[in-house]
Amino acid sequence: MANFKRKCTFTNEMQEKHPCFRKGRNVYEAECLVCKSGTYISIVHKAGSKCEDEITAAEGTLAFHVFKHHHSFLSMDCTSASFKKIFPDSNVAKKFSSGRTKTEKVVTSVLAQYSIDAVLKSFEENDIAYFGVATDGSNHNELKLFPTIVQYFDWRNGGLQSKLIEFTNKANETADTIATYIKDTLEKMMLLKKYVSFTGDNCNTMFGGLRRNDQGNNVFAKLKKILNPSLIGVGCPAHVLNNCIHHGAERMNIDIEIRTEQLKEYCEFANCEYKRLLSHSKTRWLSLFPGISRLLEMFSPLKSYFLSQEHPPIVIKRFFENEMSVLYLWHMHSLMSVFHGRIQVVERKNNSVAEVLENLELVHKVLVERKNESFMSLTVKRLLNENREEGYEDECNNFLSEVANLYERCLEYLCKWMKPMEEFTCFKWMTLNEIPSWKDVEPCLEYLIGKGVDVDDAKCFDQICNLRQFVESYVQDEEFIKLPTHKKWCKYFDQSTNIT
Repeated sequence: MANFKRKCTFTNEMQEKHPCFRKGRNVYEAECLVCKSGTYISIVHKAGSKCEDEITAAEGTLAFHVFKHHHSFLSMDCTSASFKKIFPDSNVAKKFSSGRTKTEKVVTSVLAQYSIDAVLKSFEENDIAYFGVATDGSNHNELKLFPTIVQYFDWRNGGLQSKLIEFTNKANETADTIATYIKDTLEKMMLLKKYVSFTGDNCNTMFGGLRRNDQGNNVFAKLKKILNPSLIGVGCPAHVLNNCIHHGAERMNIDIEIRTEQLKEYCEFANCEYKRLLSHSKTRWLSLFPGISRLLEMFSPLKSYFLSQEHPPIVIKRFFENEMSVLYLWHMHSLMSVFHGRIQVVERKNNSVAEVLENLELVHKVLVERKNESFMSLTVKRLLNENREEGYEDECNNFLSEVANLYERCLEYLCKWMKPMEEFTCFKWMTLNEIPSWKDVEPCLEYLIGKGVDVDDAKCFDQICNLRQFVESYVQDEEFIKLPTHKKWCKYFDQSTNIT
């Protein structure tokens, strides 16, 4: 008996299920968005074979692998052909056909859209009430690229979620362009009503400087004007900590750039293991500490090398001739270890604003204590005493003065840039490191009400009483205390699903 295929129409339901297709020349056809333009298929009622499904799954999986590991789409032209030779006995490999063009279309038209749809579905199914947006520009050749990241809390799916919903290039990096881009993206995805916060770096374009002028020409001010007057702004804490140590060290005699092209040859001559010096860029926040560590590790051979040169760079020559230089390096190494550790924490994925504020306050506390005690490491003190014995009394006194000035300048900068974060102090109790009281929670409710959030304080009080019991049962649990804040709240909601 013949196996007839029944002709069917391409419906909206089919398009939602298969976003890589759209309606074709008539209702009985669909156009493939992955293949070259003008590729049409007929719609028939016939299930695909198992082998066809396996091929589709293989092509989709490899496309995801290429995207996830930042491989070039160009490499797929030979990969597809290679499979046929590497796996000659595989029916999937024989029919596998996904070059650069098809792979790129699978990523951009299928996987990307699926990812966005999953986020939007999560918003709807899990009743996500609020979210924030983060963006920043980066240059790729002549292109100015802008991602749009949304962050929201979804306890059913692991807590804080950071999801990419848009990634495109723009003609420029002006405040108008960025604000319009964010507005259009959220409008397209029908998320405007849930948008409550904006995150960006601390440059003038994003926030208009420290004062955050609501009438200024910056992204934050424009978003408040066109989207939400109660919009919350959160700057980048990694920028603050990085700039803090730079601000403090600006007037110290330690700024040096060393080129290492001839260093390897000299170190081999001196029977010293060659190690690449780590250069530092002001935008690479985590490179300063290991850079100083490597410089100290190689200080003796570097000093011998440059002072043995007939015409070394004047700045470098003066640096190594100065007997106090190594003291500056060791002191900066000691202080930078604090900043390095805190920057690593604030750059951690899915931090809450309470945790960020906690880390900034910790750095502030360390700086105050070091300033009050005129702290120097034992290594610095030992070198300082040795230099005094060698007759460098004035230089040592000047060093002590610069140490005090370093702490002063760091504190001055940090206090100034912590001001915009002060509005979030009412949320500090939410880290659940201690048992919360109603007095801790009240300022938080007042803040939310001031932002237009409808709060039933009576019901909230009952819920806080329940939360207190939960925290009391875990406050001595070290594993619980070590959890990120959002994971603690996931644990609470998971055990309190009947709370309304």
